[in-house]
Amino acid sequence: MNYYFTTPIYYVNGNPHVGHAHTSVMGDILKRSFRMLGHEVFYTTGVDEHGQKNQEEILKSGLTTGECHNA
Repeated sequence: MNYYFTTPIYYVNGNPHVGHAHTSVMGDILKRSFRMLGHEVFYTTGVDEHGQKNQEEILKSGLTTGECHNA
């Protein structure tokens, strides 16, 4: 049986906090546990790099989107 575990999408316009670490670590624990039991497991995580709020934060910082992308 296949299992799929994912984390929430983390937003790049805010600071990381303990909630990010908690969901990532718990997802990894589940993935490893199910693999040890012989299951095929898929685990994904990621960030949201697009969106209006991100663009607004870039404009507030005084940088261009190209400068932020290449940083």
